[in-house]
Amino acid sequence: MHKKGYSFIFLLVLILWASVAEATHIRAGEITVERQNCQSLTYTIYVTAYLDPNVPGCGGAVVFGGGTLDFGDGSAPVEGLNGDPNVDTVFVNQPLGDCIVATRYKIEHTYSSNGTYIVRYNEANRNDGILNMDNSVNTRFYIETYIRIDPFLGCNNSPAMLIPPIDYGCKDVAFFHNPGAYDVDGDSLAFEFVTPRKAVGTDVDNYRQLNDPSFDGLTEDQNAPATLSIDPVTGDIVWNSPGRAGEYNVAFVVREYRKVAGEFFFIGSVVRDMQIVIEDCDNNRPELEIPDDLCVEAGTNIQELIRAIDRDGDDVKIEAFSAIFYFPDSPATFQSPVVGQDPQFQPQPGEALFEWQTTCDHIRDQPYLVTFKVTDDPPQGVSLVEFKTMNIIVVAPSPKNLTSTVNSDRSIDITWDDYSCTNAESLQVWRRVDSFNLAIDDCEVGMP
Repeated sequence: MHKKGYSFIFLLVLILWASVAEATHIRAGEITVERQNCQSLTYTIYVTAYLDPNVPGCGGAVVFGGGTLDFGDGSAPVEGLNGDPNVDTVFVNQPLGDCIVATRYKIEHTYSSNGTYIVRYNEANRNDGILNMDNSVNTRFYIETYIRIDPFLGCNNSPAMLIPPIDYGCKDVAFFHNPGAYDVDGDSLAFEFVTPRKAVGTDVDNYRQLNDPSFDGLTEDQNAPATLSIDPVTGDIVWNSPGRAGEYNVAFVVREYRKVAGEFFFIGSVVRDMQIVIEDCDNNRPELEIPDDLCVEAGTNIQELIRAIDRDGDDVKIEAFSAIFYFPDSPATFQSPVVGQDPQFQPQPGEALFEWQTTCDHIRDQPYLVTFKVTDDPPQGVSLVEFKTMNIIVVAPSPKNLTSTVNSDRSIDITWDDYSCTNAESLQVWRRVDSFNLAIDDCEVGMP
């Protein structure tokens, strides 16, 4: 009888231990890839996750990285990033805020041929208590990234995201977020919501959008049902507004398109699964004032003052995110005339100066996106944010000191200064018989 009693207790302990070991804490994440060079088919693959730390009170129970990474080419997958000798650790449990850390692993993989591949990562499990899916603590976390290797389209790297996928909001106040996505290759990006998944082709159970009526959400003015949108061009996410405090997950795909010979081609995508934490707090969000979109000639020194106000009188912090800050020897800066270059909280109304000395190397068809973020600093409770994005197009400069002389044989001699952009391949000269009223705006290049 005593043996049976001890056996029962021992079995109970094992079951409880196993339950704790299975429970995990993944809140958000994505996979990004970098092609090492155009002469090889070797990629560096990064798996990034945002999670509860393994400390008392935060819910973490195991170290992230025990899942499966599939390269999408039929080769053997990696079973356990945190134990494979071919996997390098970029950082582990990097603090991001209360009970949130980030972990990133990287691994090199060489594909055998051109083609399309989907890199997948799957691990158990998400954190407990996510409101807009069933049984999240026993729901696996799944993300994927699409790679297209095509010599016709050239080398490619996946879009990267500068802003962490964990953000906070207050009940009954519109929520704003932007991933700060950019493409180092200058490709066009498009954003779209997708349903979070727990496996390949399998959505999480009973997923509901953030503005589902079951969450009792209304717009800030309380006059209409809650709305949810993602801007397909800028990636701005607006949830107006949360009706219930708690944790929610949302996923979106960032697709990249490359223009070749006047035609756009889909060349890759990244799925990000992110988490939004809504609290029952009394705070008004800060507001940004940014310039209109710009179109400038290469060589222009852009100087724009970014302003922020807060209706509660809280201090504000203004930040900027863009690929242009990551150019080699970047000529772009963002600094506050009040508190110095590093973004810090300052009394509102706050100001920060965005400056970018453009050059001929910055000319491209697609606009540069600069995303600005303001965060308030209430005496207590949750800080709120607002995002706004400015598009900047840099076009080739026009020829300077252009003169023309009509000769007696009806030929025309045209002269201009040495062209300022030495990387230009050609200049087009057009002639029209008869007069024509031609109005060309700043962004018009070539003949309309």
